[in-house]
Amino acid sequence: MKILYLGLVVLLLLAFLLTGCGKASTTTPPKTSITTTPVATTSQVPTTSKTTSPPTSAAPQTGGTLTLIDDRPANGTLGWFAEPGPPAGSFYFLIFEALASPQYSGQVLPQLASSWDIAPDQTSITFHLQQNVKFHDESDFNATVAKWNIDVFIAAHMPATQDISSVDVVDTYTMKVNLSTYHNTILYDISGIPMVSKAAYDANGGANGGKEYLRWHPVGTGPFKMDTYTTDQSIKCVKFTDYWQKGKPNLDAVTVTWVADPNTAAASLQAGEADAMIGNSPQIFSNLKQKGFNIISTFTGAITLIPDSKNSDSPLANEKVREAIDYAINRDGLVKAKGYGMWVTTYQFADPNTSAYIRDLPPRTYNPDKAKALLTEAGYSNGFSMTLYGDSSTTDKDTTVAMQSDLEAIGIKVDLAWLDYAGFVQYVMQGWKNGMLVCANGFAPNMNSGIDFVWSQKAMFFPSVLKTDTDEQLIDAARSAKDYDPALVQKILKEIYDEVMFSPVYCIIRGVATTTKVHDSGFLIPYGPSSWQPANAWLSK
Repeated sequence: MKILYLGLVVLLLLAFLLTGCGKASTTTPPKTSITTTPVATTSQVPTTSKTTSPPTSAAPQTGGTLTLIDDRPANGTLGWFAEPGPPAGSFYFLIFEALASPQYSGQVLPQLASSWDIAPDQTSITFHLQQNVKFHDESDFNATVAKWNIDVFIAAHMPATQDISSVDVVDTYTMKVNLSTYHNTILYDISGIPMVSKAAYDANGGANGGKEYLRWHPVGTGPFKMDTYTTDQSIKCVKFTDYWQKGKPNLDAVTVTWVADPNTAAASLQAGEADAMIGNSPQIFSNLKQKGFNIISTFTGAITLIPDSKNSDSPLANEKVREAIDYAINRDGLVKAKGYGMWVTTYQFADPNTSAYIRDLPPRTYNPDKAKALLTEAGYSNGFSMTLYGDSSTTDKDTTVAMQSDLEAIGIKVDLAWLDYAGFVQYVMQGWKNGMLVCANGFAPNMNSGIDFVWSQKAMFFPSVLKTDTDEQLIDAARSAKDYDPALVQKILKEIYDEVMFSPVYCIIRGVATTTKVHDSGFLIPYGPSSWQPANAWLSK
């Protein structure tokens, strides 16, 4: 699933494209990369939060071209998403829309569906669709087209449709989605299915060519339509004059240029070659903020230590050992040294800006003496040896080395095994022995999606983690409620915190830097690491 509203492990978004298995190189690097001098312990309530572009009281101006630098290229497709693969970049939100849109609250709001009704027996959802919506090829959006899009996902066995049994057209603008199983992430899942033009698919060969045509000729209902595309370099989208939200968009065009290196992107922004850039580096965004650029950021996930607690012969099967590790990590020191004011310490797996986050959860703050005492109680007064497995392409090596030092300070001898991405995925999918994964796990607005997909006994990921019956009962209760209930999710978070199922360390960010002439940009709205509502964006002349 390539859409960005995924409540899954961030690292696993690419997993299904990779077949090779990386070889771990076990080393003990020097521990001079980062200094995490103990700092005063802070509350786990974040000192920073999601930021948005500064409000403006000026009337929007029309016209102009916004130039964005993005670090995420098209990755094999511009307009066909019914296949496993990496997430689409920010250009997706210029061109495509879905039936619904998830929010930070965990709610899902209407988009191309004007409303919906959940059947009293929860066996179906009836969608009432927006009328007078056109695709960029001027074909009509209606219930027949919406059904076709969902059916394509069903035929491709995409995760978003695994609990959908069939789809019925009721009338021109009404569609019924029949469910094999109801859970309150269904709407969230459906919001990840973009509506693409069936007419364009049919006119270009249908099953014999429509998919390949749409792959490089995207046709959606969004506020902008594709004008030109230069492979792996840039895409230009121009204003769709028949956009269904009348009077929008304000801009004449948006150009997205793909630049993987964040330093190059920042230099281009500062040179006046772009109006905005999007990326992940807290240091670069901190520097740009000091230079007067507007910074918008959101927490995308948490760097997490994941133990092989299910292996009875592993020291990490002992809850006191896992608790000792939690106390041993100097989270605040890591965040101070490497977060540049944008990362935050965390002790629970939830986005601090979402409703499920537990504000009064008592943290296991940095306390090496307590960690040593717990190891002694667990029968490991002389410590033990284990491995930290990290993905060399996405794991911050400096902070991982610092965590290695923290653990060795309480007597745990740690080897670092750096794997390439494909190799790391093999561990995530098939398990590991006597160690912990250092993993970037993604947040979701409806936490039931991510928790069920990753921490449930039925999940395909992290088979070496002990997932208890109590956890499963809480997950089932939270997911089966008709509506998303943050209080039920908090029970899950509290239970997995109490049993130290895993150890979140710090929240990572995705950010956007814009010049002062960009207004109402819509970046990182409504939810997601690259989400965007560009229809309201405008440039001051």
